[in-house]
Amino acid sequence: TRTRSSTSQKEEEERIRHEEEQKRIQLEKERAEAEKKERQKQNKLLKGERKKVRDCVKNNNYFCTNNDNVVKDMENLELLLQGLAIDDLKKLNALNSNVNEFSKLYTSFVTSSLEAQETKTKENLIKAKVSQELHKDQAISSDKFSTQDIALLVKAVKIYPPGTVNRWNTIADYLNLHSTVCKSYISKDIITKVKNLQSREGDDLKSKINEQAFDNFEKSQKQRIEGVVSAGGISSKDTMNSALADKKCC
Repeated sequence: TRTRSSTSQKEEEERIRHEEEQKRIQLEKERAEAEKKERQKQNKLLKGERKKVRDCVKNNNYFCTNNDNVVKDMENLELLLQGLAIDDLKKLNALNSNVNEFSKLYTSFVTSSLEAQETKTKENLIKAKVSQELHKDQAISSDKFSTQDIALLVKAVKIYPPGTVNRWNTIADYLNLHSTVCKSYISKDIITKVKNLQSREGDDLKSKINEQAFDNFEKSQKQRIEGVVSAGGISSKDTMNSALADKKCC
């Protein structure tokens, strides 16, 4: 009886949860539908206000004082209509019957729109220039490297593997010491060039092979030392010295 009661209670709880979930889904659906209808309503109102302004401006020859500029004035009108808020459109349409006042307000809106567009264009040009200068600096940094210096870089990367303290500055110092072409490398130059090399399949593969060879050597020597030590009679220090001596001989 107790088991049946427990099962019945769980089923009731599950039914309630299911009903609540269905109600939540229905409410979200209704809210989304209401928001969609509101957007459609606002868009319809916006189109209506834009049409009124467009018709008024068109009927007054776009308030153009020079017929050579008609096409430009038409473009300015469409640009303004796309950016103008519905409240500002209503302000213009409220002056529909007073052409002079309409013209003044319309002209002020167009002027503000063109100024905003010009400011945006200047900002984009500045951003483009900054980006261009950045890429130019990176290109200059990459062009420092001669063929001989690239070979030195590959060697230095192997000499100072990941984990080396202050690795990039150390590699830069190494190149400045041994290069016959450039003595002004900094860590930024090294990082940029290494990334550039790694983006090329051949160099990337070469780097991976070198790293793998180094890792394999370390593992083999470690296993050899551990094997000798476990056999007894020789200290780990002696076996390490032996491994290093073997490496020098090779």
